[in-house]
Amino acid sequence: VKFGGLKGMFGRIVGGGSLFLVEYTNEGSEDGYISMTPDYPGVIVPIDMRQHEEVYAVRDSYLCSLSFETGVDTNVSAGMNPTSSPWACCFSGIGFIVQSIKQGDYSFLQAQGTVIIKTLGESEEILVDTKSILAFETSIKVDVRKVGGFAAMCCAGEGAFNTVLTGPGKIWMQSMSIDKLRSVFPPRVVQQGGGGDGGDGGDGGGGD
Repeated sequence: VKFGGLKGMFGRIVGGGSLFLVEYTNEGSEDGYISMTPDYPGVIVPIDMRQHEEVYAVRDSYLCSLSFETGVDTNVSAGMNPTSSPWACCFSGIGFIVQSIKQGDYSFLQAQGTVIIKTLGESEEILVDTKSILAFETSIKVDVRKVGGFAAMCCAGEGAFNTVLTGPGKIWMQSMSIDKLRSVFPPRVVQQGGGGDGGDGGDGGGGD
């Protein structure tokens, strides 16, 4: 179990991670195996961190990482939403805080639905549903754009804003994030009755 210092601990907690990191090391002469599962039913997305200096991911999406070639542990901490627009900070679907992932060999993120990876060219834009962003490189610019007029924002089912991601850089998108799943299937509130016989039959009376 690794603590990572007070600063590292605070960064992980703010970013949606855990207080401690558990490190598994194969000390035998043969290959060993370990299985990891997400916190909820979904898919695991590998990212080769040797090809990326730093990746921003939405909170609570980091699962685990591997360090076998570089020998450098993955650094997971909290970062600020990279946008300069207060509107995008509030309505981009990313939130004020993101998970900053650096170094290591491979990092694995937990996602839901279909995962789409796209590389944007210089100044290339893509319009994304606010709840469908999983991760992106730090070179990506984040902004929001109104869905349309008042009728579209109220009745089209897309909300008031969509997120605009501008390249260059790589982005990872998911079709069914946990937030979107919660909005589609809200948790049921079970109300317990206050007891009583609830009967309306009575004794029926005799009738003459």
